Amino acid sequence: MKSAWYLGYSQADVGDSALLAGDPDRVDRIALLLDDARPMPVKRGLKSVTGTYAGKKVTAVAFGMGAPIATVVLHELADLGVKSFMRIGTAMYFAPVAPGDFVLSDRIACFEGTSRSYVDDVEAQRADAGLNRAVATAVAAGDAKLHTGTFATFDAFYRDMFALDAQTQARVDANRTMLAERGVVAADMETSALVNAAAALDVRFTSLCVGTVDGVTRAKLEPEAMAAAEHRLFTTALNAITSL
Repeated sequence: MKSAWYLGYSQADVGDSALLAGDPDRVDRIALLLDDARPMPVKRGLKSVTGTYAGKKVTAVAFGMGAPIATVVLHELADLGVKSFMRIGTAMYFAPVAPGDFVLSDRIACFEGTSRSYVDDVEAQRADAGLNRAVATAVAAGDAKLHTGTFATFDAFYRDMFALDAQTQARVDANRTMLAERGVVAADMETSALVNAAAALDVRFTSLCVGTVDGVTRAKLEPEAMAAAEHRLFTTALNAITSL
């Protein structure tokens, strides 16, 4: 039976769909919402769990941060037969998004290097329309506010997205202006690469995130509000991905 090089588990260990989270603690919290949750052995820090939700087998995996490792996880799971993927977590947001709102990827603005190993035109692909419709339906059943639009993805967080020093601030400010001109709703470190890898591998993919850091003011969502938003995120994602 086929097994994954880095994740370390086999086809029998995964569901038809997968949630990809950055923070490994989120995998533990997702597991609480699954029936028959079975944690997999942790390999290279990649925490995973498989269980059932609404009668369907689902896998959740934590990739840490960044496009290269996120695409390794998606690629290995796709090779094991997983057909639908959703990145869930947090993202920097831009107007008209408000803190705690959901942001859903459609088009992508690519400023990372991984995508070019999967496709030639790195901004031609879009998130999966069927998954996005399922997300919209799941959101409509609750009270969350959803913004669908372009996600920008960068590799160098402290050079392109968030300045720690005066020398970098001008670069970050220029990026912020450029993103506003392009109508970007969210920025992260994974989505464009995952959209492109999914297109190359012929699997479904979208990103659904909570807007947690204001791209202009750098204000962060308060922990209590984040905890509530995260729970809504998990249930929305699970309802959407198991409805296909």
